[in-house]
Amino acid sequence: MKYTLTTLSPIHIGNGDQISNWSYGYDEKEKLISVYDFDKVVKALKNNPQRLLNLSAEIERNPLNKSLGKILKNYNLNLNPEYKIKIRGEIKNRRYKHIWEFIKENGKVYIPGTEIKGAIRTALFYKILKDKFKENTKLKEQFLKEYEKCLDVKNYRDDKDRKKQIQKKFSNLEKRWESIVFRAGFEKVFDKEFKFEDAKKDILKILLISDSNFKNPEEVLEVKDITPIGVSKKFKDLHEIVKTSSKFYIDMRIPFQNEYKEIFPETYKYLGMKKLREACSDFAISLLEADIEYLKKTEELEPKIKSEIIKRLEQRKEIAQIAIETQDPQKKYFLLRLGKHQGFLSTTINLLVKELDSDLYSKAYKYLVHIGYPEFPNKSRKITIDNELLGWCVLIPKTT
Repeated sequence: MKYTLTTLSPIHIGNGDQISNWSYGYDEKEKLISVYDFDKVVKALKNNPQRLLNLSAEIERNPLNKSLGKILKNYNLNLNPEYKIKIRGEIKNRRYKHIWEFIKENGKVYIPGTEIKGAIRTALFYKILKDKFKENTKLKEQFLKEYEKCLDVKNYRDDKDRKKQIQKKFSNLEKRWESIVFRAGFEKVFDKEFKFEDAKKDILKILLISDSNFKNPEEVLEVKDITPIGVSKKFKDLHEIVKTSSKFYIDMRIPFQNEYKEIFPETYKYLGMKKLREACSDFAISLLEADIEYLKKTEELEPKIKSEIIKRLEQRKEIAQIAIETQDPQKKYFLLRLGKHQGFLSTTINLLVKELDSDLYSKAYKYLVHIGYPEFPNKSRKITIDNELLGWCVLIPKTT
């Protein structure tokens, strides 16, 4: 089935690279970033060795104090950029900043199907465990017992080594329970010999999600400063982000067959669009409530700004609730959070632990986050220069 992916807030899905000041120019008047292919710049100068040497010398002398755009202007080199996009943020603070790049293929922007599937997988992991623990108290107690046991580390060199060992144990715990949920079934919980099941038996192997269609960067991208709240040291990072209200198209289907029942664990019953949609909504509502709770407590934001952000989050909760209750084919929404800066709770099982045993969660939290001091971990959120939390989108079925 085909879906329209509409962004409800800015989204950044990175390719791991940064665009350096020697790959862009900045038009201060128009607030535009022009992104160049540096190899093409070198190729354009190949017939002028002296200028090529001059460019190399400029980069060595001024690694962050100049940008490629100014050099091209000084050289009167009329080279077309790969694309131009708007910027909202500070490009230079004594030195030029690098820009975190959005994922592209052949210069075109897209949303990877693996990113969407990963978000659905996390939501389903949360939902299945939540449902199962309501049915079976022993399973819940075993899970929390294993969770707490991860904190038991005796032989460590220092606090840093202790934290590293605890994080490794938590990572293995999550992999074990993920294997139980998606591959082996809950009868393996009390099997002391069981660790991980073959990935070939994963129930989500048959959830097929395509990459989205491709878009020109000028159509959907802009550059924005992203900054944390709830941390002692403020810093701003520039990111290429997909703008709010951008639209992409994907295909998502489940070619389910009866014989799969013989292969997969009992959790295969969640392999239906209705069940997956409800899992995404349930998880999204819990995430949104956690963010709303956080924002209500923070004193860092102005009351008006805080109120506006919370209002947007409440609207997303309404979308999630509609998706659970609706019979309307056009309102069978998948509410998801994608990409970088979606937050610690969005990508782990810890949201469920927070709900099951808040004291245990608080006890473990300082070892699980990757920032802050050992005894005072940062409980932060990332927002754009326009005071928007990142990552939210909705999949809307195309019925015609």
